[in-house]
Amino acid sequence: MALHHAFHSNPDGAAIYTTPLKALSNQKYAELRKIFGAKNVGLSTGDMSINRGARIMVMTTEVYRNMAWRAMDDVDEEDREGLMDDDLSQRGRNELSNVKVVVLDEFHYMGQKGRGGVWEECVITSPSHTQIVGLSATLPNADQLSMWMEKVTERKTTLVEATGGRPVPLRYLFATRDGVEPLFRNEDAGPGSPLGLLGLRGDGIPEIKSKKKGKNVDANFETKLMPKGLDLNPKLKAMLYKRQEKVNQMIAKKALRLEDEKFRRDDSYDNGRKRKDSALSSRQQKKERERMLKTEMRKSVPSLHYILRKLNQRNLLPAIFFIFSRAGCDEAAEQVCFQMRKGEEIVKRANEDDRSYECKPRKGRQRSAKKTDTVLKDKSGRSFRSNSNYVTEDTMSSILDRADFSLDMDITNPLEESNLLGYAERGLLTYPQVKEVAARLAAFNRENEEIKFSDETIDRLLHGVGSHHAGQLPAHKAVAESLFRAQLMKAVFATETLAAGINMPARSTVICSLAKRGEGGSMNALDTANTLQMAGRAGRRGMDTDGTCVLVTTPFEGPEEAVDIIVSEIKPVESQFSPGYSLAVNLIARGEGKLDVAQKLVHKSFAQWNKQQVESQVETAKQLHGEDFDRVIESAAHEQFLESLKLSLDKGRHKRMYEVLEDKNLLKKASKSFAGLDQILNLEESTLSYLQKELDSTSTLDSIMQEDGLSDLLSEDNMNIEEEITRQKKRIQKAKEDVSNHIVTAMAVEANTVLASSLPVVNDMKAALAVSRKNDPNIEQGDNVTPFELTTFAKSAVAMNRTRRKQRSVAKKSGIDGASLIGVLNAVDEKDDSLEDLMALINVLEAYGCIDPSDHSNSEDLREKSYRITTAGENVGLLGLDNALWFLTAMGGAWDVVGASSELDKFKTDMNSLSGFDDSLLLDDDFGLFDDDNKVSEDSGKFEEEKEETTNAVPLPQSEVAVLTDQLRNLEPAEIAGYVSCLVADGGRRDGNTSVLAAFQLLSTAQQRVVQSSLLALERLTEVQNKFNVDESTSKVSLELATCEVVTAWTAGCSWQDALEISGGAPGDLVRILHRALDALRQIGSLPVNAVRSMDASAGVVQQESPGIHPDIRRLCRDAATAMDRYPVKDPLPFDDDDEEEEKDEEENEEFVQELNDILDIQ
Repeated sequence: MALHHAFHSNPDGAAIYTTPLKALSNQKYAELRKIFGAKNVGLSTGDMSINRGARIMVMTTEVYRNMAWRAMDDVDEEDREGLMDDDLSQRGRNELSNVKVVVLDEFHYMGQKGRGGVWEECVITSPSHTQIVGLSATLPNADQLSMWMEKVTERKTTLVEATGGRPVPLRYLFATRDGVEPLFRNEDAGPGSPLGLLGLRGDGIPEIKSKKKGKNVDANFETKLMPKGLDLNPKLKAMLYKRQEKVNQMIAKKALRLEDEKFRRDDSYDNGRKRKDSALSSRQQKKERERMLKTEMRKSVPSLHYILRKLNQRNLLPAIFFIFSRAGCDEAAEQVCFQMRKGEEIVKRANEDDRSYECKPRKGRQRSAKKTDTVLKDKSGRSFRSNSNYVTEDTMSSILDRADFSLDMDITNPLEESNLLGYAERGLLTYPQVKEVAARLAAFNRENEEIKFSDETIDRLLHGVGSHHAGQLPAHKAVAESLFRAQLMKAVFATETLAAGINMPARSTVICSLAKRGEGGSMNALDTANTLQMAGRAGRRGMDTDGTCVLVTTPFEGPEEAVDIIVSEIKPVESQFSPGYSLAVNLIARGEGKLDVAQKLVHKSFAQWNKQQVESQVETAKQLHGEDFDRVIESAAHEQFLESLKLSLDKGRHKRMYEVLEDKNLLKKASKSFAGLDQILNLEESTLSYLQKELDSTSTLDSIMQEDGLSDLLSEDNMNIEEEITRQKKRIQKAKEDVSNHIVTAMAVEANTVLASSLPVVNDMKAALAVSRKNDPNIEQGDNVTPFELTTFAKSAVAMNRTRRKQRSVAKKSGIDGASLIGVLNAVDEKDDSLEDLMALINVLEAYGCIDPSDHSNSEDLREKSYRITTAGENVGLLGLDNALWFLTAMGGAWDVVGASSELDKFKTDMNSLSGFDDSLLLDDDFGLFDDDNKVSEDSGKFEEEKEETTNAVPLPQSEVAVLTDQLRNLEPAEIAGYVSCLVADGGRRDGNTSVLAAFQLLSTAQQRVVQSSLLALERLTEVQNKFNVDESTSKVSLELATCEVVTAWTAGCSWQDALEISGGAPGDLVRILHRALDALRQIGSLPVNAVRSMDASAGVVQQESPGIHPDIRRLCRDAATAMDRYPVKDPLPFDDDDEEEEKDEEENEEFVQELNDILDIQ
């Protein structure tokens, strides 16, 4: 509707639609061109541009961000005429002057680490005349975001929330080897279900509760009370109980067996009686129980074929199976098809068995005889039981750990007409559907010989099964998406990227794991927001009455973990704003050299706005609480710590501890009991100290009396004191044991264990602990929790009940309760470093000659500072790369013009002066790349001569860049393409067997010399960034040599198959590497032309500002981009220009627009 309004309300009006993914942008472009006409819709995704300048542009969010950086705000005509052309170029081309609406799809990406700042920058830097529309289905703090957007854009912002729940309700099932059952007690409960969360956090229809007397509800934690309907399904509970009982019985049997064996070989028994102590210690029993439980959980994991069969029986296909591994997706599809290919043989054998039973009817107990399953074997000797619902160890390891697992394949010419009927008989598609799929695949292979589908992939697709992940070619993924949308694919195994809005509607989704690998390789439970995003793909509007999400048990997580993930509160979107070099330059350009605009825009970040809101709420709460504020906050912190500790406990293992924390009266008694024991221990230790002093006194007196012969008079007294000391030590030991064994001590030990873990409650506990210790000088923030500290917490928690009514009243008036105040108080105390980070970037830009201070004032007032953007600075502002300054530096466009890296030169000089020191280790071979390298050593003498000549006249940084620039100008287009790929590689999937030295030796001689020079530039930039304390997320530099060879070969004209062989990676990864390099080359090639400045450092001309990238280098980059941009890197989009169909769509669209105009009353 927003696009229609912008398009039809003004003949010159334009709109922009952004998405986070290129594939999603392509899909949205195809949809919109049918609505508005092909001539009115354009596409820009960095590596592809179609109909640029159209009234409705679809693009990735980063592309719009770069446009917003460069866009001028509204300027009066008089002011515009008064600006010189140079000023306009510095402030950026006004690309958004006619844009009325900007739609930011998948707005929840704003909270994503790494990329989230892009969405925030889009809102902050968009011109004031544009209306921003953010779209998302998972924004828990949407109200805050809407208020922030209104404050930033100074435009009326309205939060529009869908009412009445999902158009297609969701239902949640849980799959085990024993079957597929509803996850919740109430089958209609769950996020997006008909009844929602039954009133939890205000979601859904509240269930009717019976009033219970005697329970005091905690106002701060009432949201954690779960409705009964969201409890685990009793059938699943019974399954867990049955499993636990089985494990207990096995442990008891093992203990009896060990005792029996010990009885037979042990001669130390009395009259044939065994000793009472168990053969298994409690520690051994615990370890054995965990091992057996893990084994039983692994046995309960169903096979994917079994789940697929169950869904097919319930008419719940098509389905998306989410697996968090590329290899796992392909292997799962193979496993399912393997079962299908062997299906005919299995069915025939089963029928023969049935006929034999018909001839000889069974009677009585024979009916319970076990069925004999057919066992199949693959080429590797692994066994598969036919029609089994049990997944083997190898298959599960393959899915979870990306093991190299492949089934035997005996597939020849699957597209032959004679084979198609067999696919229809054993697969998921009908015969006409199989023929349609075969026709599409045959056409694709004819038109795309170089990237045609393999027979194995065709076999899976003809079975109605496919896979979809980032390792595949975009063209192959597009085919899978089109087949799925046309209902010609019934099951697709995909990674979670498919949940990011790509239009592949399914009737069901299957989440095959409840955990995924995170940073550092550790397995972490799924995030609630991402899980619901995947679940939300189920249910096709207009086709299904409801959607189904199936969660699958794993060897490590069961139904209880599934419930926790699904019903947990979605984490609110947090600011990820972090200024970069490009943003810094563009903010200076917006302020016409002044920093006041930059200061204002940085203060517009969501983090700053949120902090201001929190400060306002805290101030209101302080006024309402008055003098009691500090006491109330401290008590709330104590209560939150104990409540969080309770939530972290396993009720089975810590039953008594949980009961104490649950019941305030028991907590009070335990606290008093521990305080009493602690007091007794202190008294006993004081008594021992007194007795020790008495003994010391009598001993001194005894030595004096010995000289007088009177020592016998005191000997008896000494003996009595020594005996009393012995008894006192035993009392102290008993008191220490009592304290050590007390429940409060156990709670302290468990609290410290939890604080050292990665459980979800840890952050709440640490926040509460920070507040409670804030005013206590005797305790450091990093100290362990002590039992005595817990008694203080318990006393506060009990006292909180007396003031509960007042706290609720204050929370209602201030808009924030005591528990929430704990977290925000720590946030208020934290210093926002955004402005300091920006100033650090500006200092580095100044050092590298990208900006020049106009007034050279030393004032610290940002409003008084003024800068002129140099040619190099303009280059930085136009480059939409992570570290644009590093990229510019590595391309010879900037260097340290003020000598900020002089300490590095001094260090090298000092090291070179050391006797016997090999200076090549510091200067020419920083990364150890040139050991035993003959090609480089041949030219090293010439390079050293060039350095020696240049360093005598000009600063060393300038001379080094002069050499680098000359080396770059002498490269071939293919060589510079390979070098550029090293600068923009994301450091992702890489062949672990390829060392840096091996990758370097594969480069050409010219590339090796460029890399050697760029290492010097890298070292200097790193030194300067560290000197000015640039934020680590911004200062990252990349020089990934592993991508250089394949990009060079592709640009030089090698075939796609050769490129794949060189890269050794997945086709999708290779396409992304080539696309990143191509995008960077295009950005360099499209930089504005500037006058050529002499870079001949030998002339002795010292340059005070950096000149930007040399025109010859830009020309080389343009030539390289042209050579790279070929199929399949240049992937033609499947958009058919059928004029008749477009005319029909336009006629229908005009009717729709007329109806819309009537509704909106557009004049």
